[in-house]
Amino acid sequence: MIHDNKQLNLLVVEDDEDDFFLLESNLKATSFCKEIYWALNFDAAKKILAEKVIDIALIDYRLGAHTGIDVISFINIHFTFIPTILLTGLKEAAIDEEALRSGAFDYLVKDQYSIDILDRSVRYAVEKSRVLKSLKQSESKFKNLFENAIEYIFIVDSDFKVLDVNKSALKIVEKESKESLVGLSISDFLNVDPQAGSILELMRTNVSDTVEVEIEIIVNNTPRKINCMLHFSIIDETSHTAQIVLYDITEIKEKDLRDKLLEKQALTGKTAQVIAHEIKNPLSNIQLSLGELKQILEVLDFPNPDENPHVFIDIIDRNSKRINNLIEDLLNATRFNTVNFEEVPLIEVLDEAIALVQDRITLKGIFFSKGIDTKVRINADKEKLGIALLNILVNAIEAVEEKSGRLILAVFEENDLVTISITDNGKGIPAENLSKLFEPFFTSKRGGSGLGLTATYNIITKHDGSIKVKSKENVGTSFIITLPIIQ
Repeated sequence: MIHDNKQLNLLVVEDDEDDFFLLESNLKATSFCKEIYWALNFDAAKKILAEKVIDIALIDYRLGAHTGIDVISFINIHFTFIPTILLTGLKEAAIDEEALRSGAFDYLVKDQYSIDILDRSVRYAVEKSRVLKSLKQSESKFKNLFENAIEYIFIVDSDFKVLDVNKSALKIVEKESKESLVGLSISDFLNVDPQAGSILELMRTNVSDTVEVEIEIIVNNTPRKINCMLHFSIIDETSHTAQIVLYDITEIKEKDLRDKLLEKQALTGKTAQVIAHEIKNPLSNIQLSLGELKQILEVLDFPNPDENPHVFIDIIDRNSKRINNLIEDLLNATRFNTVNFEEVPLIEVLDEAIALVQDRITLKGIFFSKGIDTKVRINADKEKLGIALLNILVNAIEAVEEKSGRLILAVFEENDLVTISITDNGKGIPAENLSKLFEPFFTSKRGGSGLGLTATYNIITKHDGSIKVKSKENVGTSFIITLPIIQ
C-alpha cells in the first residue's frame, strides 16, 4: 500500500499526445495523490529523471528510435528502485516476456485496462519496489556485518563444503579470494584436538550450541593452533545450509594464563622474602659457628683420617652455601622493582649475551646462525635483559646434541615491535610441560633450580614485552620474545 497518502511523482514516457492525454485522464481518476511528468522520448525522460525525484515510470513500448525496453533497462541500471510499467497497444506474449526480463514490474495493454486496474498496477509496483529496496538495504547491512565481522565465519552446505566466507576467515587461512575456499570441505583446513573427535563430529553434536575448543588451522600444509569458541548453527532448514563461527580467544587465554602466572610469581616473591628473612638469619649463625668450629678443630690432631670431622664440616658448609644461593636466586627471580631502564641499541644486548655463550657453542660443536642486523633501540635494563636472553641461550645449548646441534637466532621488526626468535633442534619440551615452563621451581633438568625461566619471564614482562614458547618433542624448541621499539 502507499503509506499516508503520500504524493507520487509519476513519469509518463509517451510519444503520442493523444495516448498521453487518455492515460493522464485515467491517472487523475486514481485514488492516490500524484504529480505527473510527461516525456516525449528517451532523452526527455533522462532529463526529467536527472532533475526530479520520480516514484514510478509508465513507459510506452514504441518510442521512435528507442523502445520502452531501452528506457526500462536504463532506469534499472541508473535508478535501481524506480518501478516501471510497460504500456503497449498490442497484446503479445513476446513483449510481455521481454518486459518482465528487462525488469518491468507490470505490463498493460492500452485499450484493455480500466482505472481500477491502473490504480492497482501502480500501487503494486510502488509497494513491491519499496519492499525490494528495504530487503536490499537489509541485505547490504547484514552483508557488511558478515564481511567485516572480526569473527571467522564460514557458510557451509549439508556436506560441510564451503559456500561463503567473510574477510576474517580468508585472512586466518591466508587466502586471497573466496573462490579458493568454495567447494572445499571445512575439514580440509580446520582440525580439532583428536580427543574431541573430528570437527565434523563436533559440529554434528553441537548444533545451535557454542563450545570452547582448540582449533588447528592448516595453512599451506602447515598447522597453526588457535584457541576459540566454535558456534555451529543451521541457517536454512530447506537447503541444510549452516553457519560456523569461530571466536578467537587465543589472546584472552594467553592473558588469563599470563595474569595467573604473574599472580603466582608475585605470591612466590612475597613468600620468598618472608622465607629468606627467616632462613638467612639461621644460615648466618650456621656459617659463623662453622668458622669457629674450624678454628677449634685446627689445633686438634686426628691420627686416624677417617675420624677427622673436617669432611662433615665441609659438607655442612657447602650445603648451607647452596641454600643461601637458592634463596638469592629465588629473590632475584621474583623481584619486580629492580629494573633500571635506559635507551639502548638492541644489537648490543644481543651481542653481549652471545659473547657469554660463544665458548659453550664452540666446545659443543654447535652450528650457530644469527640474523640480527638491526638498528632498533629499546628501553631496557641492559644487564637484566641480557640475563633473560642468556638463560634461554644456555637452555638451548644444553638441549641440543654435540656436533649435530643447531641454534638459530633471528630478529624481525614490524611496526613498533621487534621480535627475537631463538630456535634449537634439541629434544623439545613435552606438551604437558609447556604451560608450567615459567613457574617457579619447575624444571626437567637434573640439578636445576627451576628459577632461570621464571626470572626470564619476569624480566621480559617488566619490559612490556611478551614471551612465547613453541616446542615439539625430538624436533626442537623456539622461544619468541617481543619487545616495544623506541620510535
